[in-house]
Amino acid sequence: MDSIGNALHGMKERMEANKELARKREEEYYESGFIQLPLWPEEKRGSPNSFLRSALFAAIQSKDRMMLKEAILGSQQGITVKYTGEQLNQEDLTVWLGVMDMVKQHPLGTECSFSAYAILKHVGMDSGGKSHQKLRESILRMTACVLTVTNEKMTFSDRMIDRFIIDEETKQYKVKLGRHAIKLFGNNDWTALEEKQRRLLVKKPLASFLHGYYSSHETPLPVSIDFLMDISGSKNTQKAGFKRHIKKALDELVKNGFLKCFSFEGDLVKVVRVPKPYKLNPSA
Repeated sequence: MDSIGNALHGMKERMEANKELARKREEEYYESGFIQLPLWPEEKRGSPNSFLRSALFAAIQSKDRMMLKEAILGSQQGITVKYTGEQLNQEDLTVWLGVMDMVKQHPLGTECSFSAYAILKHVGMDSGGKSHQKLRESILRMTACVLTVTNEKMTFSDRMIDRFIIDEETKQYKVKLGRHAIKLFGNNDWTALEEKQRRLLVKKPLASFLHGYYSSHETPLPVSIDFLMDISGSKNTQKAGFKRHIKKALDELVKNGFLKCFSFEGDLVKVVRVPKPYKLNPSA
């Protein structure tokens, strides 16, 4: 090997060594550093874009859930989502968003304690016995699953909720989110959803899904009906029927002030979001 070859080989070895050192330092930081979720505003709920741009929380009714094993879910290009466990839907997303909002004030990796009543109120559910059962089942689903998310920046593989304990006498919930969950929110790859708008879409799974998907895009590009069918996890396999469901869902999003308008051009769906209010004082 000539001198230039030796130099290039040495440079490559140093680059690999630096990458390994950076990886070890990152791991040490995640193990020992103070880490918490982004502090989004009180009236919003934060979610990784990978959750909103895939069929992880499908637009299906609870009765249509399936058990999945290493299923590769429909997702936007550049994101791969693999899931094992009982299928999640938009009701689960509501619970997950609410729990994350309550956890965000605490360091990740610590056990957070809340009453069942506090969580139900926080997610907009009543305090009846059926709601308590739905809450428990939803959190159990997200504790028992295995989720793997891969994008160009990282791969995350873990349970969605690390640990879940219920005091059956006091109905106090103890929830722990793993420290590495912060990687799902890395490089601002997350969206703050308008909670008030989302609550208007209860029991409207496709409208709820589309609200999340389009919220994660400041200026949404046209997408095909087939694409929306795939990433929403819809059980409707007939394009004409699904198009009618999309129209009804988008009508809801116009009605609640999220979309300005929408249109169909052949197989493409085009939407225009309502512009965010302009503030003269950014800190207001």
